[in-house]
Amino acid sequence: MHRDVEILVVGLGAMGSAALYHLARQGAAPVGIDQYAIGHAQGSSHGHSRAFRVFYNDPVYITLVKAALPLWQELETLSGEQLLIPNGMLAFAKPENERLDQNIRIMQDTKTSHEVLTAEEVAARFPALRLPGNTVACYTPDSGFLNPSRCVRTHVSQAERFGATVHSGATVHHIDLSKEHPEVETSTGSYCCRRLIVAPGPWASQLLKDLSLPLQVTRQQKFYFQPQEVTALYQPDRLPVYADYDRAYYGFPYYGPGIKVADDGHGPVTSPETVDRTLDLDVQNALAQWIKTIMPEVNPSFIEGATCMYTLTPDHDFLIGDHPLNPNILVGVGFSGHGFKFSTIVGKILAELATDGKTDYPIDKFRLNRFG
Repeated sequence: MHRDVEILVVGLGAMGSAALYHLARQGAAPVGIDQYAIGHAQGSSHGHSRAFRVFYNDPVYITLVKAALPLWQELETLSGEQLLIPNGMLAFAKPENERLDQNIRIMQDTKTSHEVLTAEEVAARFPALRLPGNTVACYTPDSGFLNPSRCVRTHVSQAERFGATVHSGATVHHIDLSKEHPEVETSTGSYCCRRLIVAPGPWASQLLKDLSLPLQVTRQQKFYFQPQEVTALYQPDRLPVYADYDRAYYGFPYYGPGIKVADDGHGPVTSPETVDRTLDLDVQNALAQWIKTIMPEVNPSFIEGATCMYTLTPDHDFLIGDHPLNPNILVGVGFSGHGFKFSTIVGKILAELATDGKTDYPIDKFRLNRFG
């Protein structure tokens, strides 16, 4: 089967689903395809929670995350779904942690709401937490967490509501760049499109071989624990997202199966085809021990875990922009394990680039040719 379409979106994970939604809101009647069912758990955009943080050391990211917030709220209003739980975030470390200190300075410079707290003040505010006495902590009230699986499904369902067409189970075999209007060959037929948006997550290196992008896919794990006693202290209205900037460990309140914790350090290099989805007992035990040190009364028992993937760039910044070999192709890849919160604003940016050829959002640092 051959289809001629105006705008095609390849990949309907975090970024592609958002691009499809914003294109549909503009009246562009886009078509979106994915190799799996919408909301699948094979890539990087699934699960119960992803941090929505404004705590960054770069004003560009702060600008974009602040722009994303009203878009998430608008999507919630349109759909009637709760996507964002605005329970704040607490980042902490020992004194003189340069990364934490730099983020706090940027909070001050950008006039982003925050409070620097002592360990005693943290315990008074969030009684479940007991941090070491010399801890420096920063609380950002405009943070929280998103439900990623629900966000993806909602972006797609609302895109369809506004006129988008979705084809799942369509694996891309080849993208022909040689013609002015790109052609995409899939397992269910071919598409010829005026404009093409490619947002394939960890499959980027395979689909965009012509670009030789310096992308690295890593295997990441997340674990859910049950407190010995599930009390109000562990609920989202009493416990924020929390992140240890000395260890790169982070966690969430009780939501979904339990208390989720994960290591933001980069796991072993892998690929979507070879990723090992067996959980590491050593990582599980290390995270359980960490939880005990900051929540001494939790006494956690393991419930379940899952594997996902990061797609990393060398500088951990995103890749967004025109394909250098065909200006009618737009690329959004390499979101480096911190992109989900931005997905709705990235989708809007990709939609604007596809329809208007420009955007007013600050994306120069994300240009595809910055690595030479």
